Amino acid sequence: MPLLGEADDLEAFLFAPSRKALGIMAAGLRKLDGSRCFYCRASLSEADVDHYIPFSRYPRDLAHNFVLAHPACNRSKSDTLAALPHLERWLERIEQCSDALAEIGAEAGFLTDEHVTLQVGAWAYTNGIAAGGQAWLAPKDYQAISPSYLRLFSAQSPVHPPTQAPTFLAAEA
Repeated sequence: MPLLGEADDLEAFLFAPSRKALGIMAAGLRKLDGSRCFYCRASLSEADVDHYIPFSRYPRDLAHNFVLAHPACNRSKSDTLAALPHLERWLERIEQCSDALAEIGAEAGFLTDEHVTLQVGAWAYTNGIAAGGQAWLAPKDYQAISPSYLRLFSAQSPVHPPTQAPTFLAAEA
């Protein structure tokens, strides 16, 4: 008998809970947001649960950071920050639906902290500006990240764009 058991058992052990949780999150997001891609706004038949702030920038699953996207939009956006129209919609959604997002996330077993999600977002866009980064608008369509992005965060109280990584990020570095 293999030391770690059958490969199928190991795969199920490692990945089944997260897939189940993402399924719960996807169903909740469909009820909350409707069956439209967060980015292109077209109708969804198939959907990915996407990390709005890319997982590569903040490797934690926060319920307020999840959106539904067409697989093609999700793959095209990849590990880039989203452009201004998407950021405006994401922040508005958090403001209007925070409790519902927290409830869906808790049911799925994800962390549900609106304030941390907004801090992470402000931090990510601050770094994007400092790096002269480009934000994803649509497939093959990018725009420069400018200080106007951060003004949206300052409109969200009590979050203010941080000048350095939040302490929960700095501890991991």
